[in-house]
Amino acid sequence: MHLLTKLFIVLVSLLAVMITPLVAVNAVNDASFKTKLAEMTSKKNALDEALKASDQIRMASDQSYAVKTKELEMRIAELQKDFDSSVAEATRLQGELANSRNGQEDIRARIGMMAQTQQAQQQLGETLVDELRALRTRAVAAERQAVDLEEELGIVRSQLDIAQAARRALQEEVQQLNDERDSAMDTIARYVAYIGELPTASAGIAAGYQPADRNLSATILNVRRSEDSTLAEINVGSRDGIQEGWVLTVAEGSRFIGNLRIIEVDLNRATGVVELEDQNTRGAVRSGQRAIARKGQ
Repeated sequence: MHLLTKLFIVLVSLLAVMITPLVAVNAVNDASFKTKLAEMTSKKNALDEALKASDQIRMASDQSYAVKTKELEMRIAELQKDFDSSVAEATRLQGELANSRNGQEDIRARIGMMAQTQQAQQQLGETLVDELRALRTRAVAAERQAVDLEEELGIVRSQLDIAQAARRALQEEVQQLNDERDSAMDTIARYVAYIGELPTASAGIAAGYQPADRNLSATILNVRRSEDSTLAEINVGSRDGIQEGWVLTVAEGSRFIGNLRIIEVDLNRATGVVELEDQNTRGAVRSGQRAIARKGQ
């Protein structure tokens, strides 16, 4: 057999071996290709519809652009008129500029005079500024002094308010003392009318009494009672000037209770005998009541 014939047979065999898989693959992919073809056809139809819609939009846009083009052409015409007017105005302004240049020398001369005047005004302004600074310094010092005076005035007013409050308190206390004095004097008058006149000084000294040499007010601290007498202790003593033989009036408020004759004096305590006590009518002597000594009594 000829060599070419053998080679041809080998080639045909190889082609048969290679084509057989391709035929099988083609048979398998035929359905897939048909599906893809259907999808591509559907996409083509959708693209055709989109293209038609795009053409319609483009036509509408072209019409809109045509309208806008006409409007722009009208606007350009108006701007051209405005430009012509501006050119005319520029020509007029150039004429005015030329006229103004003619007066520049006069203006320059006036500017020189104004510069000299401005220099003089500057010097005057500097002088005024210096005077104004001095006035401001004096004003600040005056304001500080006014603030200090206001603070001192506030302190004085505060002290005055305190003094007035103290004065009112003292006036109230004096009024209260006057009321107590009037009440005590009324009580003493009623006591004198009820008991009788007090014994004279000589009789009092002879009986062991001694008139007080000062006004004194004390508080009863303790009361001791027995069958024979009643003793009361008060919170004043020799350092307060009280002496044996003094007779103090015991009172509760404005009510007379009795007398207290001092029989023993310590440094800061004193003990006396209760006299003229009437427990049924005026009440008993007890702790907390006041014992009052009157000068000369």
